[in-house]
Amino acid sequence: MSDFRPVEANKARILAIKPVAQATAEEANREWVEIAVAQASDVGNWRLQRLRANWREEVERPVEWEWVYTFGSPAFVTAGEIYRIHSGSRVRAAVHPLADDLVQGRKHVYAAGPLANARTRWERGDYVRLVDAFGTVIDEVVVWPAEEPATA
Repeated sequence: MSDFRPVEANKARILAIKPVAQATAEEANREWVEIAVAQASDVGNWRLQRLRANWREEVERPVEWEWVYTFGSPAFVTAGEIYRIHSGSRVRAAVHPLADDLVQGRKHVYAAGPLANARTRWERGDYVRLVDAFGTVIDEVVVWPAEEPATA
């Protein structure tokens, strides 16, 4: 018996995640997840998912989740491309660009359409998942930002 690994799993990976401490709509564009494409292909209907443990005694499987971003269909990508998926809005990026909005070498996409939907999402302990069109988890990363230095 051979070790079988589906081709889908080789197409893309979560490269990096940058959460922000302030939970405001104005800071949402500073928060992002980067997806690195390893193989030219179609990632149509692939999704980025957020999972958060929501421990409660009365719930058997206490998990809170949401779809953060869905790649359109078709979505042809090229090997070597990096997609930076901001939690914020393209409208805010156009009106008030931040340094992260202008980083070269990335394809910037925004999870929030209208400005009112922009919000920070990622907290310590969340899981970021890249899920293919059939629901298979391609990659998963735990959000664990660096600790803030203690002030004396």
